[in-house]
Amino acid sequence: MSRRIVLITGEASGDIYGSLLAKELKALCPGIELMGVGGERMREAGVDTFIDSSELSVVGFWEAIVRLPYLRKVLETIKGRVATIQPDLLILIDYPGMNLRIAAFAKSRNLKVMYYVSPQIWAWGRNRIKMIRSYVDKMVVILPFEEEIYGREGIDVTYVGHPLIDVVKPTLTKSKFLEELGLKESDRLIALLPGSRHQEIANHLKPLLDTARLIKNQNPNAIFLIVTLPKFRERITKGLEGYELPYRIITDMKYDALAHSELVIASSGTATLEAALVRTPVIVIYKLSLLSWLLGRMIVKVPYISLVNLVAGRRVVPEFIQNEVKPVALAREAMRLLNDTRSIERMRRDLDEVRSKLGTSGATRRAAQIAIALAGANGVVSSTAGV
Repeated sequence: MSRRIVLITGEASGDIYGSLLAKELKALCPGIELMGVGGERMREAGVDTFIDSSELSVVGFWEAIVRLPYLRKVLETIKGRVATIQPDLLILIDYPGMNLRIAAFAKSRNLKVMYYVSPQIWAWGRNRIKMIRSYVDKMVVILPFEEEIYGREGIDVTYVGHPLIDVVKPTLTKSKFLEELGLKESDRLIALLPGSRHQEIANHLKPLLDTARLIKNQNPNAIFLIVTLPKFRERITKGLEGYELPYRIITDMKYDALAHSELVIASSGTATLEAALVRTPVIVIYKLSLLSWLLGRMIVKVPYISLVNLVAGRRVVPEFIQNEVKPVALAREAMRLLNDTRSIERMRRDLDEVRSKLGTSGATRRAAQIAIALAGANGVVSSTAGV
């Protein structure tokens, strides 16, 4: 009997994790039907999406409030589709503002719910623990410290390791990568990642380009690799008007760009962890609207904003937040790192430590095994998957 699983996410990172999970689900159970809310990657992995997740992502508290009427309509649409499909399992991937409401609806319909990639309850929203305990049958987490948090609360949780361990790898040698981009061995590559959401691009692109201009003034061999999603290419090209910078816009060789750059300056998020996994030193930035920032300061309670520092449990990479996102300060830190071999090597050793804390290969397969067991599919191994 064919089993049906619905996967729902609303973020670009969730689309990555969802696509990896979908491929493993198909490999373990070829006849399984996958549908839900996701982006291009999930569709390519065989998920029949009824809503495109790229339309759902928002940054900041105020921005979410502005889009609330639209998001409510989407929520009702999803509820209707879930009620019609009656899946054997509902897999919710991050995106807690909407996904926890869907979890409550699913439990009212007696559907099984697995939550994959935990909401950041360790940063804010600890009250969500009660909702998770009430509505989620299984938490599958990818950060090492999350298992203890949920375990203390009596929630059924398994840490599988981080799925990016298996995928964040360059596919080209540096010489081949340079050849593809028409660059020289003497060029010093610096990767700029303004973010994966519209508001992040709006907040980060200009300060990054202003920083690049200052770096270029001090380092004539600098070449800037602007790593982004295909849908943002035109917007970034327009933003580059008036800047006399040597650059390449990268939309399909992200891990090669990160691995072969001397330095990465990135919006806080999954990209910072990806840079860490290829051992490239990274400077983390993040900027919100003023209102969202003020609200966030009252709610968010973590010592760092980057996943790299949170996993390490200490400051491994420099962070520039809100008013600190200034080109002069960023360029000064970038030049310090580019000119200090000892600091670079120290940071690389710290990044190796971060990688070692993220588990072993096979995280996505372990998550898929748990999902298939919950869905009651045939021929699956035990759902107790250790790292």
